[in-house]
Amino acid sequence: MNRLALITGGSHGLGAALVAHYLAEDWTVREFSRSGLGDPHVCADFADPDATLATLDARFAELARQSWGEIVLINNAATLTPLAPLAQQADAQIATSLNVNVMTAARVIASFLRHFQQVAAVKTVAQISSGAALRGYGSWSLYCAGKAAIDHLIRAVAVEQTGAELPVTCISIDPDVMDTRMQAGIRATSAADFPDVGRFIARKADGKLRTPASVAAYVAGVIAGGPEGGRRYDIEDEG
Repeated sequence: MNRLALITGGSHGLGAALVAHYLAEDWTVREFSRSGLGDPHVCADFADPDATLATLDARFAELARQSWGEIVLINNAATLTPLAPLAQQADAQIATSLNVNVMTAARVIASFLRHFQQVAAVKTVAQISSGAALRGYGSWSLYCAGKAAIDHLIRAVAVEQTGAELPVTCISIDPDVMDTRMQAGIRATSAADFPDVGRFIARKADGKLRTPASVAAYVAGVIAGGPEGGRRYDIEDEG
């Protein structure tokens, strides 16, 4: 059975671990990011929704003409920066954050549905979420808002899919806190800019950060297990 995994933000961290996991399982993989290299990378800057969607639309259209037994979209691309109170952020910074975390994320899902809805395969859209979707953190206002927005979009699209002839299962997955480049950036932030920084430093010191590879295995396991559309899965619920 031919299986296709489409992964956004796959150049490092969890995204790179997901790419490695699916390649090892003999899936056809396409990874969309700004800084990836080589096959299966496709260059896409998620801060520029129009250019990104032009690229993805072309690739999705080409892939949708092929025969697949299973197709997975893992929407992982996101940005946390800048770490600062909202009033201190320039309008351009606000626009970039919302473009990456909301506008492009939503348009990627919409494009996937337009191109693959009528493909007779098992299909899943998995949005990588965060505890920030449920809890407000000072200096993370736009990141929190973006994660909450796309979580709720997933729930609404899941309702739409209940009436589809060839439905797509839409879920979100909270991966908890991982030892990634994003986490290193958080720990390097001053307490003045991010008052909760001490808690993240302590988690690193106490060895309480998950590895991207272990989280990738969890994400793939949720998808393979026949998930419930509209549900938010949390790795912490697994113990």
